[in-house]
Amino acid sequence: MRRKDVEYKFWYEGTYDYLLKIIPIVNITGSRLKSGRVSGINTQLFFLLVFIIIFTLLSVMRLYFRIFTGDIRDGVFNQKEGLLPLVVRCIFGIPLFAAVVLYIRFPHLASWSYVTLPLYLRTAGIILGILSLYSIYWVHRELGKYFSSSLVIRKGHRLVRSGPYRLVRHPMYTSYLALFIAAFLITQNWLMGLSGMAVIATLMTLRIGKEEALLLEHFGAEYEHYRQTTGMFLPLTHQLVFREETKEENLFP
Repeated sequence: MRRKDVEYKFWYEGTYDYLLKIIPIVNITGSRLKSGRVSGINTQLFFLLVFIIIFTLLSVMRLYFRIFTGDIRDGVFNQKEGLLPLVVRCIFGIPLFAAVVLYIRFPHLASWSYVTLPLYLRTAGIILGILSLYSIYWVHRELGKYFSSSLVIRKGHRLVRSGPYRLVRHPMYTSYLALFIAAFLITQNWLMGLSGMAVIATLMTLRIGKEEALLLEHFGAEYEHYRQTTGMFLPLTHQLVFREETKEENLFP
């Protein structure tokens, strides 16, 4: 591919030549680089770095909590979950992994997977990505030692109803779905966005029923009451109304 098709940019002059060999950035404007210097911030590289930072933080955080809870020893396959969800996640996970590698390292090989989004949508993607990342951390923090990436009941497991669990029973899925929507907005890569959302949608459909049944079996009436007062992935409307009415009653005793 000719240099006019793929250009390499970085805003700090001293590191330009080094990054020229490492991070290729597709220049969607088609303008040619006239010298070895780059003035200002390259938009594409900025969003690339934001994407890398968000998902690096996610990976480090996820690894920490998996080690902390011992979840990393549980393995990938869980008999209670069944083989189908794992297979479907792999089917969507492969193009997701490929899309990430291509976006970071070989964007010119996947030009067909990009769409053009206005800057305000990409900026909104950054905000959504940061909020989603914090939401995932919040969920992990509230779950503490009871976190598991598979269908497992921990020793001494109690029903967590604090933090986001006051309104939603499965906020982790909602947070990850929002994160991959953010990934699409940041990268403009529909393959990454759709495959990532498909992985989470698999969990939200094929696995969620078994997860609910497991929790209901373990916690019994406590979880049944919890189900009636919370939403599965989003807060129930009547909850929000009830909370507003409660606030008004407190204001006017």
